[in-house]
Amino acid sequence: MTGLLKKIYEPALWFAGLLVLWEVLVWAFQVQSFVLPAPSEFLVRIVEDYERLLVQGAITSKLIVYGFVAGALPGVVLGYLIASFRMCERLLYPLVVFIQGLPKITLAPLLLVWFGFSDFPKILLTSLITFFPVLVDSVAGFKSMDHRHYYLSRSMGASWWQTFRLFQLPSAAQNIFSGFKITIVIAVTVVIVVEWLNSNNGLGYVVLRAMDANDTPLIFAVLVVASTIGVLMNYGIVVLESILLPWRRSGEDNA
Repeated sequence: MTGLLKKIYEPALWFAGLLVLWEVLVWAFQVQSFVLPAPSEFLVRIVEDYERLLVQGAITSKLIVYGFVAGALPGVVLGYLIASFRMCERLLYPLVVFIQGLPKITLAPLLLVWFGFSDFPKILLTSLITFFPVLVDSVAGFKSMDHRHYYLSRSMGASWWQTFRLFQLPSAAQNIFSGFKITIVIAVTVVIVVEWLNSNNGLGYVVLRAMDANDTPLIFAVLVVASTIGVLMNYGIVVLESILLPWRRSGEDNA
């Protein structure tokens, strides 16, 4: 518990100190609000517009979760296939790398033409961008298993499912969760960018309207809310990892 509190309050103190320094510098140099608002301005704006930001933040959070799941789960499955079967590695991996090289954000206008302002194109684009990092970490995780464990389990008569559940998945789990923690933050950014390009709701849409009104404090308020969503979702994955991988938690506590 002490270690957890230390992980929380130390970054919080550094962040608070950064905000105080920011406030002082803006006041000292008399920076105009439309150029760079002081922290007090956009923090007050969060309080004033909390209902709007809460509603739009919930819409964005839903898309983040859907897009993350739609990209992460296929990434794990395909990562297992590529790591386990040489034919899949030869056929699928080059194709996946080619698709990853495409500038997917530029697909947003095309998806708008195809699907309109529905949630589907935002979820699809988010899943495409979050898919590859999970895939790479999953492949590395499944390949990291000691092959002696695999052959031992098979020689003892274990089924494919028993071998996968007891040996392969636990060996890859740490890498998979590392990919999840990186990808969920990417998903937050992607959804907001896509909402900015192709949406009539969500935090990205709020940013677009704030830009039209030259409301810079509102833009910074959205940035704070989006960052908070990313931190909470990342922390949720950390908690899930500690529940599903208890040996990782005990190792960190001993360290």
